[in-house]
Parts: sequence; C-alpha cells; structure tokens
Amino acid sequence: MVLKIIARLLLITIGLAVASAKAADQAPADLVMLGGRIHTEDAHRTTAEAMAVRGNSIVAVGSDAAISALVGPATRKLDLHGRAVLPGIIDAHIHPAMSAQDRGKCSLEDKMLPPAGIKARVAKCLAEKPGQPADWFEVVMVNASALKLTRADLDAILSDRPLLMTSGDGHTAWANSRALQAAHINRETRDPTGGRIERDASGEPTGTLRDSATDPLSAALPKPSLDEQANRLAAAFDAMHATGITSVQDADVDEHLMQIYKRLYDTHRLAMRVRAAFTLSDLHEPPNTLIERATRFRDRWAVDPDWLRADSVKIFADGVVEFPTQTAALLEPYLDEHGHPTNNRGPSYFTQDGLNQIVALANAAGLTVHIHAIGDRAVRSSLDAFAYSRQRNGALDSRNQIAHLELIDPADFPRFKSLDVIANFQLLWAERDDYIVHATINYLGPVRSRYLYPAGSLRAAGALIAGGSDWGVSSFNAFEAMEHGITRAEAPGREPLFPEEALKIQDLVDAYTVNAAYACRQERTTGSIEPGKRADFIVLDRDPFTIDARDLHNVRVLSTYVDGHEVYKGKGT
Repeated sequence: MVLKIIARLLLITIGLAVASAKAADQAPADLVMLGGRIHTEDAHRTTAEAMAVRGNSIVAVGSDAAISALVGPATRKLDLHGRAVLPGIIDAHIHPAMSAQDRGKCSLEDKMLPPAGIKARVAKCLAEKPGQPADWFEVVMVNASALKLTRADLDAILSDRPLLMTSGDGHTAWANSRALQAAHINRETRDPTGGRIERDASGEPTGTLRDSATDPLSAALPKPSLDEQANRLAAAFDAMHATGITSVQDADVDEHLMQIYKRLYDTHRLAMRVRAAFTLSDLHEPPNTLIERATRFRDRWAVDPDWLRADSVKIFADGVVEFPTQTAALLEPYLDEHGHPTNNRGPSYFTQDGLNQIVALANAAGLTVHIHAIGDRAVRSSLDAFAYSRQRNGALDSRNQIAHLELIDPADFPRFKSLDVIANFQLLWAERDDYIVHATINYLGPVRSRYLYPAGSLRAAGALIAGGSDWGVSSFNAFEAMEHGITRAEAPGREPLFPEEALKIQDLVDAYTVNAAYACRQERTTGSIEPGKRADFIVLDRDPFTIDARDLHNVRVLSTYVDGHEVYKGKGT
C-alpha cells in the first residue's frame, strides 16, 4: 500500500512538472517575428516563417500559426514581410580592440603608392589634422606590395616629429629617424625572434621593420587613456553591429587589450560576445613557461563565459608571402623577379620540437591553439604539431585552428579533417588584387599559385571551415567575404582567382554562423536560431540564398539583435 501511495505521488509530481513546463512554453513571448524567411542553421538547415523570443533566448521557431499562439498583451509583434533572418554573424578571426584604435588616423586605404605619393597623402592628412607639433604622427593601411623606403625617404615624408606607418597586412612598419630614436632602435639593436630590421649596407636601420621587430615602436608610442580606447572600441562594435556581427574571436590579445574589453564590460557597454586568444610572443621560451603564463592569463580573464573570456592561445608560425616582405614560410624557395629560385624559404619562428611541445601542453591544459600560417611550410609545421599533440594527449576536444591559409600543399588537405583542425579562412582576400597579381604569383610560380586560398579543396576533403575578416587588415563585412568566397573575383566582370576553389553560399553562411560558433566554443548558445539558444540574429534586406552571388556585397542589415536586445536598427526600418 505504501509503495502504491508513493508511486501515485510520484506520478502526480511528474504530471505537475510536465504541466508547468507546458505552461511555461505557452507563456507569451516578449518578441514575435512573423512572415519571414528564417534560415535557422539548425542541423537540417531548416527554413521557418516565424520565431519567438522571451528574455534573452529563443523559445520557439516554426510556422506563423504556431508562433502566433505566443502573442500576448505585452508582446512586441513584427511582420518581416518576407525578409530573411540569419543567426548573428560570428567573426572567428578579427582584432577589434587593437584595430579600433586606428579609426580616424591618416589612412592610405591600402593603395599602391610610390614614396612621392605617400608623401603627398601624408601632407594632406597633416593639413587636415595636424595635431600637436611634438606628437607622433601615425599612418595606417599602407600597401607594402613592392614598396621599398629608405631612411631618407621616411625623413623626407616627415622629419620634425616621430612618424610611424603601418602596413595594411599588419606585418610591416616604417619609422622615420625621430621614431627610431624614441624606440631606441639603432645599428646595435638585434633582430628579435620572429622579426627583422631592414638595414642598409653599413648596418644602419632603414626604418623598415618586419613582424615582431615593430614591437619597440608600439611600446614607445604614447597611448590614450583607457576610457578613450574603450570608447573607440564601443564605436567599432556599433559599426560591426550594422553589418550583423554579434560575436568575435579576437585573435591576438595581451593584458592591455583585455583591459579595454573589461572597461566596456564593467560599464555595461559590451554588447558583443568576445572570445580572445592570448599571443605567445617568444616561441623560444621553455614551453612549460609559455603555457603556465597562458593558463594564468585564461584564469585571470575568465570574466563571463557568455561575454568575455580568453581560453585560446595564438601562435604566429610565419609572416606574409608578398614581395618584398616575404616572411611566410615556404616548402620551396621564393622565386626572383625573373622566375628563378632564390635561397629564401622564409624565416623559421620556432623549432618543430618546440612547437610540438607548446601545442601539446596547451591542448592538455584545455586551451584552443589558434595558429597564423600563411605559407605551405608553416601550415605543414602547424599540422605536424597538432598531430604530435593528438599522439601525446589523445583526441581532445581542443577546437584547434589555422588561420589565413594562403598557400597549402595538396598533400596536407586531408589532414585538417583527420586531425580535427578548423580551417579559419579570410576569403575576402581570394581575389586577383595587387597583392596577388604583383607581389605573390610571380614569386611563387604558376604551379604553387594554383593552391592560393584553396577553400574548395579543403571543403571537398571534409575540413570544417570558419570565417573571419582579420579586421583592421580588411573589411569586417562578412557578406563581402562571402561574395569573394563564391566568385573568387574582386568585382563583377573581373578575372577570378582559381574559381575551382569556390565555395557555395551554404558553406559560407555556415562558416560565419554554426561553424564559427563551434570554433569559438559557443555552439550551445549561438550560431543557429533554435529554441533554448540566445537570441542573437539579424534581419536582412534581401536573402543571401536567393540572390546572385555577385550582389552579396549589397546585402544590408536592417536590424541586429544580441541577447534579445536590438543593438542596431537601420534607417527606414
């Protein structure tokens, strides 16, 4: 008898729980959107008419009739009029905190200019915004392709105050004599690990610095206040919201950059989900020391799992491939301007054994490893390190990724899938622009150049592809990158860059939503429009799945929602 009573009470309790859950499901939503074309990006890539949001979460997705049942007296009801809805864009490789500080500076817009042209543009900037006579003057987005500047050239551009110019690709800086003096860079200064100081025949620095050799200039440059830097970042995030970005993976952070993010978080202005990668700056340090520092960094900056964390490490395996920088690591030598092999295969920023140990220790500590690799030798070395980590640690859920991937040897295509390495592409660059035409293909030759940005080959080999912008190197508008990923062309009517490497629109939407969420370890909360996930989504003026791919750059975001709040509303909507 007692057992029967207990059983009956248990059934009643279960029944009440089920009834309560059903009642909660039927409670009015805060926001209902009807009459749309909602690309959910769920496992079946379902398209729905309507969706409902309660608080910061999606509670229902389905037909207009089903979702209308959740409309209550206080529900905000919106008719989409057939417009498309996507999950919020997730940029899986970007530099917001750093690049936001360049907004408003003198920009050469990545245009190829001779020294005289640069001097004229800088003079125009100085006339418009002279600043204080003793201040450093900064010039950004300089096109490094085939650009050679002497110390005399730089002093002729500006001589009476420190001048710092940085390349659009982020791997070269130019400094006049005043700036070199302020940074204590002279003929006795040694080349740092992962960097190079260009010198004249007498050994004096020419003012051109590559990769980590630019660090002393950054350190010497006066910094604005933390509040001012946070305000610049907030303005950059506002601009990103206008293109539909709701989450970012900052691929290169340090203590100071995390402080900028934290200032926004503490003042309740961080309306962007941020996952960061701590940069391991000296790969010749003992691996244990590097990873101990990285784990302390992760623990110190575990601010909020939904909004701000740093559970990844960044490694620069090489630099860039374009002439004259040529710091990307190649399997075979660069060619000279006549097509003959040189002795230059690009520098080595690490030993293979050292990289193996670093990656294995990082994965064992629960860290994702995010590697910058441009050249085919850097890609292979990175894959070899991931293979070593798997051999040593077993198949961990590390979400390791290689970013940029400008050149890959075909033998390495299948290794991405077999090693569970995410291919983190910036496909806005997959075009026949000046960097490719004048500074890359001629120095690689036609055989190797065939595998520039081989996204199609990696996709065919089963690799998971995530999308990123690398802003401020290039535009953060994901729809522009999607267009290039399909057309492989700079603009309609222009010659494509190896169109056999094109992806499809579904591949690219996946890359910036579900795949990027997975790469950022937030697939349980974002990346698709499904009940229980956070309400991060965007409303578009046209459907990317139905328009001509050459029109993707014209897609406009009408509204952006993060955590159920509208953080951007376009004009006229």
